[in-house]
Amino acid sequence: MEAALLRLEKAAASISTEHLRGNLSADTDELAAENAALKRELETLTKKYESLKQKTEMVSGRLDHSIEQLSMILEQ
Repeated sequence: MEAALLRLEKAAASISTEHLRGNLSADTDELAAENAALKRELETLTKKYESLKQKTEMVSGRLDHSIEQLSMILEQ
């Protein structure tokens, strides 16, 4: 994703007035497609993150419960 953002910044910095007049439509379409692809990738990664976060919370809860049980056993 970082590489794509760097390419976008570089492309924006190098655009000239002539280029804007001639090929703006093609560039816009290309950037729109890249933007859509990045949005899909971000959505996929966000879903994976949320899934991992839920699993981590579940494991953490189980570990806390196990530690509590071991502490009670050792106190007896």
